[in-house]
Amino acid sequence: MNYLRFTLIIALIAIGLDASAQATFALLQPRTAIEGQKFTITFRLTNGQANAPQAPQLENCKFVYGPSTSTMSSTQIINGQMSSSTSIDYTFTYLAEKAGTITIPAVSISAGGKTLSSNPTQYTILPPDQSAQSQGSGSPSAMPGGAAPSKGTSQISADDMFVRISLNKSSVYEQEAVVATVKVYTRYEISSFQITSQPTFEGFLSEELDIPSGVEMEHYNGKNYYTAYLKKCIIYPQKAGTLTITSGKYDVTLVDYELVSNGFFQTRRPVEKHVVTQSNSAKLNVTALPEPRPASFNGAVGDFSASVEMKPTELRTNEAASYIIKVEGTGNIKYLKTPTLDLPPGIDQFTPKTDINARFTGSDMRGTYSVNYTLVPQDPGAFEIPERQFSYFNPKDKKYHTIDLRGFDIKVAQGAATMAVTEQKTIAKGMTDILHIKAATGSQLVRPSYDFRAWWYWMLYLIAAVALIVVIFIYRRQLRLQADVRGRKLARANKVAAKKFKAARAAMAAGEADKFYAELNRATWGYLSDKLGIPASQLLRSNIASQLSAYGVGEEAVSGILDILDQCEMARFTPQHSEAEMSELYRKAEGAVKAIENTKGAKPQRNNQ
Repeated sequence: MNYLRFTLIIALIAIGLDASAQATFALLQPRTAIEGQKFTITFRLTNGQANAPQAPQLENCKFVYGPSTSTMSSTQIINGQMSSSTSIDYTFTYLAEKAGTITIPAVSISAGGKTLSSNPTQYTILPPDQSAQSQGSGSPSAMPGGAAPSKGTSQISADDMFVRISLNKSSVYEQEAVVATVKVYTRYEISSFQITSQPTFEGFLSEELDIPSGVEMEHYNGKNYYTAYLKKCIIYPQKAGTLTITSGKYDVTLVDYELVSNGFFQTRRPVEKHVVTQSNSAKLNVTALPEPRPASFNGAVGDFSASVEMKPTELRTNEAASYIIKVEGTGNIKYLKTPTLDLPPGIDQFTPKTDINARFTGSDMRGTYSVNYTLVPQDPGAFEIPERQFSYFNPKDKKYHTIDLRGFDIKVAQGAATMAVTEQKTIAKGMTDILHIKAATGSQLVRPSYDFRAWWYWMLYLIAAVALIVVIFIYRRQLRLQADVRGRKLARANKVAAKKFKAARAAMAAGEADKFYAELNRATWGYLSDKLGIPASQLLRSNIASQLSAYGVGEEAVSGILDILDQCEMARFTPQHSEAEMSELYRKAEGAVKAIENTKGAKPQRNNQ
């Protein structure tokens, strides 16, 4: 009877979960297709039941067969709460007949009395690989669209694996935004990838941008390559002329395949080959901003609007007012200079507060830049905050634009905290650092008292001296702590790493392999940089190994840490990963951090190379 009751409860919970789950229908991101090859597109129905949809008609593609279906279900209990989900994948197979961009139309399905539709998606079919065409359709390849296996020892050419710096513009004005990307192109599997030196952006202000994770296929110079982003920056040239972005250097181990015959049939055998390569050097032609420049021009390049406001305009002496200049638009908004105000005598100005809110949009930065000035009038009367101008240069029309910003008339009344004496008007208002000399009255003539003869005077003196010594000691200690940037990074290295590892653990729980490896790689590199005091620009394998050894970490632990970094880098080029692999790598990374935290050896030496 108890068993029957338990079964009934579980069934009711499952029915409730199914009823509350929201059914969705979407197109999964398809892999890149190549002209003359088959490819698949998959639609996924989540938390619903329905008949298979009709195959969509794709331009320049021939339908082969489908749909083939696969069903998945999962149930989990977290903090005593049960949740379950089911999904059905419908996969259609096509033959790509012609290269180009096609549209996968919206596909509809009826589930639970509702009609669900996927979103239309743009999809690119790449041209065939020239080397694959010359080898013939019967040649196997190491990677789709890549190099064919060799019959013996083969040489890997410069066209088979390289790193490329590309700019979205070849000619710009000073301070005009340029997007620089660094990508690796390969026709072979990558076993390990180490950056020995980064490209440098001398003569630019640069800011790193987020890069897409995972591997994509790209057609370049007649060949198909697997590509992955290494770096993406938005850069602003600071001077005119031809500026060069120097190349970086990379240590790479590639996996080639050679055909081996055992007398009956041929098999493919992997062979690792070490390659040292460097990226190209990108050049940018920078034109100087035209002359003459407006007097109100302060370095703003882009397309902006500006406004000004002041509140309040009626106040009393020693009360504060806010004068705010706000600039909004697209361009070098993060690098605008703070304007200076021309204020009338009798008004004090405090250090302005700057607030910048900008984001990357396509090929430039867009956002707002506001400066808040705190003004405090010291004298009553009527004052005028003069009009001002904001000028910027727009590279699109190659002209300067000037925006007039209104002035303000403010009225200041006498405040209660200000002295009401109004005699001796001969001193100018602007000379606020000179006060009037007033004769002392009888009540102000007081005979001095010599309290230093009392015992309590000396006791207070002693207490004040001890307090002063304590304050000086605490202050000097605080200065040393503030100056010890590396020490502060070292102290918080474990806490910062724990937060970043938490993001990696969340990605692993969600089954997002690419995001997991990216977060774990970022957490491990960041922890080692803080713990060992190595700048990000010098965070290389050789530096890490020597610094860990100097810190007292054993050789086996050092090898394990380097292996974790290698696996995270390799994961970007090997898309398929199991949950067990991710769990094991996460466990190793946590163990490596604990091993370093439990090491009490010599402190690592700062790398000044």
